[in-house]
Amino acid sequence: MHTYCSRVLVVMLVILAGTAVSADRVRLRSGKVIEGTFTGADSSTVRLLLANGSRAEFPVADVAGVEFTERAAPKPPPPPPSPARAPAPITVPAKTMVNVRLTEAIDVDATKAGAVFRALVDDPVMLDGKVVIPRSAAVAVQAVRVEQSGKMKGSDKISLKANSISFGGNTYEVVTDYVEAKGSGEGKRTARKVGGGAGLGAIVGGIAGGGSGAAIGAAVGGATGAVVASQGQEHLQLPAETRLQFQLNAAVTVKP
Repeated sequence: MHTYCSRVLVVMLVILAGTAVSADRVRLRSGKVIEGTFTGADSSTVRLLLANGSRAEFPVADVAGVEFTERAAPKPPPPPPSPARAPAPITVPAKTMVNVRLTEAIDVDATKAGAVFRALVDDPVMLDGKVVIPRSAAVAVQAVRVEQSGKMKGSDKISLKANSISFGGNTYEVVTDYVEAKGSGEGKRTARKVGGGAGLGAIVGGIAGGGSGAAIGAAVGGATGAVVASQGQEHLQLPAETRLQFQLNAAVTVKP
């Protein structure tokens, strides 16, 4: 009879072990009760983890019963945090003015059409009070037309456009008006045209023109129309730090 009961007990313990149930007490036939956590059983022994961290084994023939306590189901792991929602793209409208500053000089006598020069956005572009193109964004400026002195009555001439603006790990192709600058080969006649067109805001030297909103140099006072870049020489050079102003001909969508 005892052998039969022991076999039944072993079968029950093996089933319980397979379901990973923990035991609170092992009751021996001698009447002694041992508390701990059930860790497994086989045909010969019942194993228990005691509160002091030691392990105890009891012959199946000596075990009268095992009392199990209900265990709460483990809490599921918390859901992963939802990724931060990226801000929506913003469309910068056509006719927006973008002020940039050259970071390398342009020597017109040594420049060919298609040459690209580095520049930075000098003033942040803002919409609805928010910066959409930050200051110091990289700008690629390309020479569209180049005329060296001797082909235009002794004066140099260059037309520039902005090709792209890069910031935040993204590069955006842009379409802009041309910025045109001339050398001072026309002499006093050029100075008179500048004085008449820009008033006290003009800087005497080469004149910028040729495109709506095109500008080179710094506008002063109430100047309107073309603003000039002071060169004072027939061979036109635009030094690093020269400010250029481009107007977008088409809208561009950027990620703020």
